This record gives sequence, structure tokens and C-alpha cells, in this order.
Amino acid sequence: MSWVVVARKDFQDARLSRGLWAVTGLFVLMSVGFAVLYGTVPAVSQDIGEVSTLGFLTLLIGAVTLFVSIAAIVVGAGAIAGERASGSGKLLLGFPHSRADVVLGKLVGRTAVLGAAIVVGLIITLVVALALFDSFAPVDYAVFTAMTLVLALVYIGVMVAISATTGSGGRAMAFGIGAFVVLEILADIVPLAALFVVNGFSVPSGGAAVPAWVAFLNVITPSTAYTNALGWFLGDGSATAAALGAQLAGPVPFYLTGWASMAVLAAWLVVPLALGYRRFARADL
Repeated sequence: MSWVVVARKDFQDARLSRGLWAVTGLFVLMSVGFAVLYGTVPAVSQDIGEVSTLGFLTLLIGAVTLFVSIAAIVVGAGAIAGERASGSGKLLLGFPHSRADVVLGKLVGRTAVLGAAIVVGLIITLVVALALFDSFAPVDYAVFTAMTLVLALVYIGVMVAISATTGSGGRAMAFGIGAFVVLEILADIVPLAALFVVNGFSVPSGGAAVPAWVAFLNVITPSTAYTNALGWFLGDGSATAAALGAQLAGPVPFYLTGWASMAVLAAWLVVPLALGYRRFARADL
């Protein structure tokens, strides 16, 4: 498996760089800092309830989502574009590696870099949580960790795909930042615009029921799909409507469940990578 060789070398190179240690350190500081604040400052935990694992994870979701998306840009921007810019891409392909091996290997290697930072940070945070929280739910914590690793995989996939489309690390970074901004704007604008149109180009009155398909537009970006999936798997499913910020007309349909959000995340992983690989396969190095 030639892609394994690419992934191993990519991770080993990152392990020796300051970037991995910086990303790990920042995640540890953020995660542990939230845990200490939540466990020791009453004003932080009172709005959520008992000092518990679920309350802490609810507080942490937003910060983790932002961190993972930004860290993925930093870690993944130069995955392929950097190799092409330095000329090492030709050397890499001089070995028995196909371009598909390079894309898959870079995806796995860069995900391992970001995943290592996440796992180390959450393990250290686990120690703090056990010491400070009134109760601890290991299953909830494990689900949160696994879902965060999935989010890291998806965002790294998007960045590797972007990196595969250009021969400049700087352009890849700029495109990555642009993609992040667009996705965050889409998450806020598209549902409101759709609701405005289906309501006859007017703002619905307060308390009006929202069609479920409009609510689905709230969970079509990687970060919102991640948040919705966590809300579903860590709760009983009834919290999904509240997480969408909308009063649904009727029961929660399948396409608003956590499993549907997992499918959305899978689409964000596969489609950009396929498009990026197609462009990279045709590129003249």
C-alpha cells in the first residue's frame, strides 16, 4: 500500500516540526482552560446545570469546532501545494506512488497530525474533568472524541482537496480561509434566505412553524452537521430541533437526525477530495 508510506512520512515530518507541538499546545490550553472554568467558576456552569460531562461538552462544542476548522487550514494547506511549490512533488512521484496514493496518504498523514493534537488534549482534559466534575460519563466523552476526530478528518479532507488544485502553498492557504468564511456564511445566510423565499418574500411571524427541509439547511456545513450529530448522539434526539434554532412543524424527520448529519459529513469528505484529485491528476508538475 503505497499511500501508507506517504502517510507515514508525512506524519513523521510533522512530528519533528514545531507546528504539531504548537497545535497540540493550543488545543490543550483551550480544552483544559474550559474544563477548569466550568468546574470551578459557578457563573460558567450555572446556566447549564450540574457540573457534569454533558454540560462541559455542550460548552466546549463551539470552541472545538472553531479550533479544528482553523487548525485544519494551517495543517492541510501545504499538503500537496507545498510539495509542488518546492519541487519535491516530482521527487515524490518518482517513487512508485500514484497521484491517488499521494492524495490519500496526505489525507491520512495530516489527519493523524491534527488527530494526535486532539487526542492528547482530550486525554489531559479528562484528568482535569475527573478531578473537578460532580459526575463523569465516559461514553459521552468517547463519543465526543470520536466525532471530533471525524470533523478533523473532514476539514483536513477539504484542505487537502484545495491543496491539490494549486501549486502554491500561499494560494492554498488563501483558498482555505475563503472556504471557511464561505461555509460559515452559508450556515447563517442560506436557511434565512430560503425561509424568506418560501414565506412569500416576507419574514415569518414569531413562533411560526418552520418546514423541516428549511431546518435541514441549518446543518449542511461540516461544523453544523458535527454539532447536530453530537446533539443527537449525546441526547435523546429531542434536542435536535432546539439546536436548529427552529420550531419544527411535526416530528423530527430522518434527514435531521444524527445519522443524516454523519452522511453530510461523509459527503463533505468524499466530494471535495474527488474534485481535488481530478484536478491534481491532470496537473502538469
